[in-house]
Amino acid sequence: MIHVADLHCDTIIKIQAGFDAAADDPALHVSLPSLQRGGVGLQVLACFVSSVLPAEKAVTEARTLLELTGDFCRRHSERLQLVETADDVARAWSAGRTAVLPAVENGHAIGGKLANLEQLRRAGARSMTLTHSAHLPWAASSGEAYEGATGLTRFGEQVVAAMNDLGMIIDLSHVHETTFRDAVRLTSAPVIASHSCASAICPIPRNLTDEQLRALADTGGMVGVNFFPGFLDPAYWARILETCGDLFHAFDDVEREMMDDPAGRIEGLAALGREMERRTAGVAVGLERVADHVAHLVSLVGDEHVGFGSDFDGVPTLPAGIDGSGCFPALLDALRRRGFSEESLQRIASGNFLRILDSV
Repeated sequence: MIHVADLHCDTIIKIQAGFDAAADDPALHVSLPSLQRGGVGLQVLACFVSSVLPAEKAVTEARTLLELTGDFCRRHSERLQLVETADDVARAWSAGRTAVLPAVENGHAIGGKLANLEQLRRAGARSMTLTHSAHLPWAASSGEAYEGATGLTRFGEQVVAAMNDLGMIIDLSHVHETTFRDAVRLTSAPVIASHSCASAICPIPRNLTDEQLRALADTGGMVGVNFFPGFLDPAYWARILETCGDLFHAFDDVEREMMDDPAGRIEGLAALGREMERRTAGVAVGLERVADHVAHLVSLVGDEHVGFGSDFDGVPTLPAGIDGSGCFPALLDALRRRGFSEESLQRIASGNFLRILDSV
């Protein structure tokens, strides 16, 4: 049996908003039933912290979401198990449980203090993306224009060193190419890009160039392919730029206006997502496009450095043939049709991430 490790989903913020992930709710991409259908043996739950939050609220929000992740796993301990190591994952699988690894999305969550990073690690965070879609005072993001030459400031370099020392996986999805360059140069452990795609297929700032992918692989790290059509297909991204420019500001406005109302925030973001889906409806992107990215990455850096990072419950639209965690058997079958061996699929599905858990 192939167990899948999904390196990134945003489901915990929907649980915070009151959604029942124990039920088969069609409003959720990830639920306990869909994890079982999809053979997901390890789910990374990303505790997303918006860059619009004031620094003190950002730290509190990260702690709240990490606590909620632990509480959710304890409430469903017959099916879920919090894990830190590959050995923990093996024990969870032996007991018939899905392993859950808590992560923090956006270094804004540390509020510019290494002491807060240490607190988040003690609270269970095993991984953290250095940025999200906005620049931080100490790290540049791919989500904004950037003319300077420095990706990481001195403090940013200290964050990388501290994460290495704390046994936290450095996640380079969302970072600017200058931040990426500095992080791979400085790290003493493998790094990941948990939910990114190949720029060679879809050339946008959010994706990784072949040079970046080789540098990431040289650290012993890996990339998890993101399932958002805008990162998978250049025609889809072009349609977004053509028709959805106003929605990007609206997403930030919802985050800002609803920062103390999780349910209202999710409702507002969902409405904007439906509008984006309506405006992009004429561009077809299917499951095979995910397989295209996997195949390119494997041809470039080998199957030891590739995996899945769906971004479920964090993206407004998904490719045809993908509606949530239950899609993984179909995706693995698509890769089999392209000639991927079972050994290669084992590495891509979960083996590579388990190796990184052992390494970091």
